Amino acid sequence: MVVYKEVAVIIPYVNDKVLLQLRDIKEEIDFPGYWGFFGGSIDPGETPERTARRELFEEIGYRPAVMKELSTERKPDLGNLVSHSFYCPLTVSPGELVLREGLDLGLFSLEQVRAMQLYSQRLNKLFPVVSNRYIIATLEKLFEVLDGQRKDGQPESGKARWCEALVGAWSKSK
Repeated sequence: MVVYKEVAVIIPYVNDKVLLQLRDIKEEIDFPGYWGFFGGSIDPGETPERTARRELFEEIGYRPAVMKELSTERKPDLGNLVSHSFYCPLTVSPGELVLREGLDLGLFSLEQVRAMQLYSQRLNKLFPVVSNRYIIATLEKLFEVLDGQRKDGQPESGKARWCEALVGAWSKSK
């Protein structure tokens, strides 16, 4: 019998960019020193969404008002992993987040992530993106969903548009 480890990952986004975490460089964690999603293991008795909300708060101090499920996938190539993916609008400037886990965080477009190397503003150098097709495929799916919502006329909240201006100002100041 195959035993699966279940995790929840969360992808905060603003328009065409996603917030990623540069993971700590520690031997005991998966993908040390790589850019990847926020998230973690599902505790016994915890739902995937509760895990996603807990992990996002623990890692960056963010509590989104809205969080939606993107997908649940079995990933045997990642050690019999079941990944529950969620997404949420980022309604604060990245500068307002408190990085509690990881080396850095940053907003990146899908094109930037596809390059498989992302720049850390904090450490002033490039680091690799987790080199598994799962990262790119999940982001492609997210942008398909968001594009579909925009085409269906689902308006972005005023708070999201306000945040867009803050993020632009924050990015220019870096």
